[in-house]
Amino acid sequence: MNALPRILVPTLLACGLLAARATEAGRPDDAPRTPQELMETSTDVVLARVLPEVRMVESSDGEWSRRDFTFPLFVEDVEKGDAKRGDRIEVKAWHRAWTGLGDPPPSSVGHRPLPLAGEVARFHLRRTDEGVIEVVLPNGVDLATSVDPLDPVRYGDPPRVDPDETDSPGDIVAKTPADPFGWDVILILLALPVLIGSMKQPGKARWILLGVSLVMFLGAGLIAIS
Repeated sequence: MNALPRILVPTLLACGLLAARATEAGRPDDAPRTPQELMETSTDVVLARVLPEVRMVESSDGEWSRRDFTFPLFVEDVEKGDAKRGDRIEVKAWHRAWTGLGDPPPSSVGHRPLPLAGEVARFHLRRTDEGVIEVVLPNGVDLATSVDPLDPVRYGDPPRVDPDETDSPGDIVAKTPADPFGWDVILILLALPVLIGSMKQPGKARWILLGVSLVMFLGAGLIAIS
């Protein structure tokens, strides 16, 4: 239990960040809940790790683009409810963005912030009559202080790629080192022992070997400048 407050975003700071995102996305009518409201609304409050098998379904909701998330959780600590340490549960959350013309009408944009796979967070949850476990709207997830709660990746957007980090085909060719053992190098390596060996031969044999080594050197030079 004592591990809960040490890793979580201070409530006042979280509310301020959530309010900033709410202003950016429109004027949602579900203002962030206070800690007391979150506790009273929740049937379960757990510290849990998000497992890798996060699922997202994207759909169109009128002039909104909606994304529904399913987060598989491994429960590490329990503050309220019937969950037990070591339980694996699935919880639902959603978020949407306005795609229509002009400003969006006053409306909820869903849960914010949302966790990413591998993160540990505090979850305020509500069990429905149908047995579905939902994150309490809108700010039922408390993230660790080291993360960015406004990162668009948390809401289903792909990670941003810096153009400087993307190589064009020409860049890849330019960065590919030349083969140090091309034919020119091979011919030179073969010509050297022939040249040295010619010095040890008498008469006609010497001149033949010298001619062979000279031809090899000339061939290497032509390849190098071509």
